[in-house]
Amino acid sequence: MRIKKILILMLLAGMLPGCFIWQRVALKNCEYRFAGTKIAEIALSYIRLELIIDVTNPNSIEVVLDRIAFDLFVNDEKIAKGSHNAQLRIPSGESAKVRPVVTLHYSEIGTALLSAIKNMSATYRVVGTVYFDTGVGSFSFPVTIVEGETK
Repeated sequence: MRIKKILILMLLAGMLPGCFIWQRVALKNCEYRFAGTKIAEIALSYIRLELIIDVTNPNSIEVVLDRIAFDLFVNDEKIAKGSHNAQLRIPSGESAKVRPVVTLHYSEIGTALLSAIKNMSATYRVVGTVYFDTGVGSFSFPVTIVEGETK
């Protein structure tokens, strides 16, 4: 009888990491969209923008986003690289905002800015990777967020 209880406890303990990993794998089903930008700092050679990315969890369980790394494009011109390392917990059926700050150096955004002015429109795109950590290592999923043309 005692051995039976020990086996049941070991089985239950063995299932807990699986639940933990499932909670993190569910991140793959989340929806990502731009929710806006905010100027964080303006300097002579650069501007820092806070990107506001809305993450919606359609899953029946809470998800955890450990970090995101990405490239920011305007009209298909890469203008910045960014990341956000704060862990974010998103309850089932709810949304949360990730707010990475990117530095845009004026010398590097010239062609994208000229393209936007010439075409009188701009398309913003984030191409990145979301990460979740487990006891056996990090896992990742690609994510692309596109904000349509603005005129």
